[in-house]
Amino acid sequence: MPPLNRPSRSYTGSIKRSDTRRKLLIIDDDRAFVVLAAAILRDAGYLVLESYDAMQGFMYAQHDPPDLILLDMLMPAGGGINVLEKLRTVDRLATIPVVVVTASTEAGLEDQVRTAGAVNILRKPLDRDGMLQLVRQVISDHPAPES
Repeated sequence: MPPLNRPSRSYTGSIKRSDTRRKLLIIDDDRAFVVLAAAILRDAGYLVLESYDAMQGFMYAQHDPPDLILLDMLMPAGGGINVLEKLRTVDRLATIPVVVVTASTEAGLEDQVRTAGAVNILRKPLDRDGMLQLVRQVISDHPAPES
């Protein structure tokens, strides 16, 4: 019997090598947010991979780099800024656009995450249309690499 705390969709089980959809990775410890955001993005035609902690998300990105990462700012196993900084040090991951997801209203946060390498911020609570518009914009600004 599988452990109860295991994600409903395994990372490797979600990958189809023949799939031509743009691949997004959500890294967030808030399961409700991940489930909702993933459902919205899948309905919009994206292949969505899910990770519930920072280290797992970094490992997933290394295993099969996505086209875009939605990265929570505050979570266990290393915060979002730590993951973002690590992503920027790995050549094959350094150019993946990262959108930081946060509920924080901290002054200077946007400058901090952009300095660390994020392309934008998505504020919680989730605004469906705003998220889709932001994801579409970032995807169009960062074409898929040639295979």
